[in-house]
Amino acid sequence: MKKLQVAVAVTGLFAATGSVMAASISQSGVTIAREVISKTNNAQKLRAPSVTFNYDNGPTANAASSQDFNVTLQLGGAGTPTWDATQLPTHKSISANRRNNGGTNVIITAAGGTAGGASGLELLGVDVVTANTLRYRFRLVNNTAASVNLGDLQIAFNTVNPLDAPAATDYAQVTTLSNSINAIVGSTIGTGGTSTGACGNEDTSITVTARNYIGSGDGVIGESTAAGVLNNGYILFAQALNIQVGKGVAVNRSTNPNLSNNVLTTDAAGFGTTTVMPLGFVKFTNKAGLDAWDTSIAGKYYKFRDSGNAADAGELPAAVALNTDGDIDLPDTGTALQVKIPSTVGFASGSVFSITNNPYCTTGASGAAGTSSGANGAVTYSADGLLATVTFTAANLSAAANNVVTTLLGSTGATGAAPGYVATTDRYYVCMTVPGNALIPNSAFNGVTATLLKQTTSDEQANVSCPGDFASLGGGIKIDVRNYLPYNGATTEWTSFVRIINNSETTTADLTGQYIRADGKYGLWGSLGSLPARGAKYFSAKEISDALVNASTEAGADNTGPGGINGNNTRLRISSAAASTLRVQNYFYNNRTGQLLEASSAQGADFVNIEASSRDHIDQDAQTGIKK
Repeated sequence: MKKLQVAVAVTGLFAATGSVMAASISQSGVTIAREVISKTNNAQKLRAPSVTFNYDNGPTANAASSQDFNVTLQLGGAGTPTWDATQLPTHKSISANRRNNGGTNVIITAAGGTAGGASGLELLGVDVVTANTLRYRFRLVNNTAASVNLGDLQIAFNTVNPLDAPAATDYAQVTTLSNSINAIVGSTIGTGGTSTGACGNEDTSITVTARNYIGSGDGVIGESTAAGVLNNGYILFAQALNIQVGKGVAVNRSTNPNLSNNVLTTDAAGFGTTTVMPLGFVKFTNKAGLDAWDTSIAGKYYKFRDSGNAADAGELPAAVALNTDGDIDLPDTGTALQVKIPSTVGFASGSVFSITNNPYCTTGASGAAGTSSGANGAVTYSADGLLATVTFTAANLSAAANNVVTTLLGSTGATGAAPGYVATTDRYYVCMTVPGNALIPNSAFNGVTATLLKQTTSDEQANVSCPGDFASLGGGIKIDVRNYLPYNGATTEWTSFVRIINNSETTTADLTGQYIRADGKYGLWGSLGSLPARGAKYFSAKEISDALVNASTEAGADNTGPGGINGNNTRLRISSAAASTLRVQNYFYNNRTGQLLEASSAQGADFVNIEASSRDHIDQDAQTGIKK
């Protein structure tokens, strides 16, 4: 519990004695995890923070007499918090001592509890003045033959009476907490990137103002009228757990046009395979520098903890029973983590989504990602097929977080193959496995969100991340030069030249060429090298012919070359696995007259899915990709 000392001079007059009394305020408060407060259940309640008054030249009573005074505690701050009128505090949650007398405890009892021949403070009662104001009515009872001056009296509310230990029901309770939580401008509990104040991650607070009055009335002239009296108690609601989604070390992948764009090209870092792709991560972190309680204000702080630590058994990601002592209340059955993945073009039919603790998407003893393992999620799609909603159970989370990675990372999960990524339990990698025999759309996955759900019977709110971007798919472009004069080994009057342009600002384009014969059969193919970002290069028909030396292995292919009676009807296909955009200019050149004709309009571009480009494409090919 935090305490901030604020000294405030307050003066007032005790009617019975005429003595001047000053008071200073000691401010204290408690920080509660915002997630543990329901947005709908207004019956939820918290123990009020302690409130302390330090009186200088304090209450005085003459011999065999008494002095009445009262203190009100008034709630304020965000929303409309109220006191729980069904459970009023008792004297057991009040302590008092004389600071000028070695900290001697002052006896506080219920009404009539002062023994004969003794003096003490009696709590006559606690009244609900308004929904947000409690009045504590005190009497200094002096049953002795001499006057009593309590001097520098310190009196504290919602604390422990050292002479009469309180139970939970003896404290003042604050309720209608949903009003204060819903007063927060942002409705999303989460953060994105490195900002801890993004996406509705605001704090809010309830304040408790203590005021002292003379006599037995509420509202009579008293110390509360002095200038500078500050709030001297608070409940701060702060987000304790951040959920973040992002690309991380996952790399953008390309579909392979040489294999009908049904598989992925390999990744040099080894992240995934030709059918498995890490999309990005979902990470859980404790908000830096914050210790926030659950509603019990006891036990452990509300934090993400490593489930492998025996001291933190029952914490995320293991399923737990309902708790108010720091445990994150994941559902025992059903969805615990929901990841919504928007796409620009859609997903491969039959895709499987899984989670693991490493970006290689290996699941150790549970089997390869995409197989029947505890880390596989259930997936549903929107009506247009562009949004995948993937759900994981608490068992899935536990299996992924505690996965023993036996490949790439080494048997202990320590440093392994480049880049030597270490398996972790503070984040999950979302992996997509494609079947390998279905077209993979070249989608971008932007605006991904993750939601950590809580038990349906729990008051805890779900934690929702801010939107983040996952790795994307690209490549797979093929362009058919449909009006093309292939080189057939003889000098002819007309010949073809093509100029290939890589109009990407960032991606190096690998280039592959292939003949498509007039009868629709695949012909010879070969590499045309690569072009850097923004690069361009001319190719003559002979240069292309010299490069296309590989025989196609596709059934029914004709690798006899472009010659023959239909030779001039053979067209040229240019593909790139890495690039998602290319331009090809096509020229006819007359060797005798020097005439140059541009025939660039006589070509078709196929981006695998025409939705990947805003341009109009008319794909007249019944085949896709290059068939080797």
